[in-house]
Amino acid sequence: MSAWRARQVARPEFRRLVQRMPVSRMFSRSQEADLFSIATGFVQSQVLFAALQTGLIEALAEGPVSITDLARITGLTEERLKRLLQAAQSLKLVSANSDGFVTLGDHGAVVQSDPGIRAMIRHHALLYRDLSDPVSLFAGSRTDTELSRLWSYAGSGRESSVKPGDAAAYSALMAASQSMLADEILDAYDFGRHQKLLDVGGGEGAFLSAVAGRHPDLKLSLFDLPPVVERARAKFAGRPLSQCAHCHGGSFLDDALPRGHDCVTLVRVLFDHEDSIVLRLLRNVRAAMEPGQTLVIAEPMAGDSSRGQRLSTVYFGVYVLAMGSGRCRTPEEIVALARAAGFSHFDIRPCRSSLMATLVVANL
Repeated sequence: MSAWRARQVARPEFRRLVQRMPVSRMFSRSQEADLFSIATGFVQSQVLFAALQTGLIEALAEGPVSITDLARITGLTEERLKRLLQAAQSLKLVSANSDGFVTLGDHGAVVQSDPGIRAMIRHHALLYRDLSDPVSLFAGSRTDTELSRLWSYAGSGRESSVKPGDAAAYSALMAASQSMLADEILDAYDFGRHQKLLDVGGGEGAFLSAVAGRHPDLKLSLFDLPPVVERARAKFAGRPLSQCAHCHGGSFLDDALPRGHDCVTLVRVLFDHEDSIVLRLLRNVRAAMEPGQTLVIAEPMAGDSSRGQRLSTVYFGVYVLAMGSGRCRTPEEIVALARAAGFSHFDIRPCRSSLMATLVVANL
């Protein structure tokens, strides 16, 4: 059926027929716009990057600014600035008014208000360079990528040898991008039913901080690499004792995990590792748990059940390819790995935004 449909869509006369018919015209135009967006998406992402890097979006945070003042702030000539503004307005990043003043558009307001999105956009400068020759990347002939150098520990079995400087770079990025994700997870699953929570691969504690805000009585623990844990301890140091997590340093592949927690979480941990590493990690988690306890896996997952999931498949699939380790898995693939590690009684829970994450809840 799919092959027949592709043959029909490929015929120019079929497309012209569809465009003339009132019932199918709107669908046809939507498909045309989607394809054009795919073909030109690299331009859109670079306009977004330029709007952020020049300081344009930040300059509009407090309200309308004149084009003359924006030229001074961004360092662009007014003529060049107007080119950027025209493109940014088409993407709803800004709104250029007839009185010569510029304000934030809907998308620009979201970018300006969320440090995680801004960190991700700036971080994409590395990914842009890795995608300068996408054929080599997919062919596997290009392995010395920017992302593989940044995430040098991923999937290598060398997690315990990460240097503090490297840990600082990626820990800060992960922490900045956790805020929206944490809210999605907490809305999809009620952690208030548990007493003790262990977040494995928890970074600097961004997710646990969000959990503490929702469930202040829940006892919290964090496990990550020693250099990362030192940063987490510093982040928690000024908080009330009830919100200061117990931080444990080690390798989640080689070291025994702390026991005695009725819930263990893996938030954006599995997708940047190969199947063999994921299975090894899940078995290590299983060894630290008792019957009746719960594992919650939360990460972007592959699939085509929603537009968000399809976009997630494209983005994270290519991202981990550039990293040199891992893949974007379907919920069913994660269930299969968890089952092989000894878990059972699975529940797949979508978050409001499937682009952000899907949950796989497993019990013993």
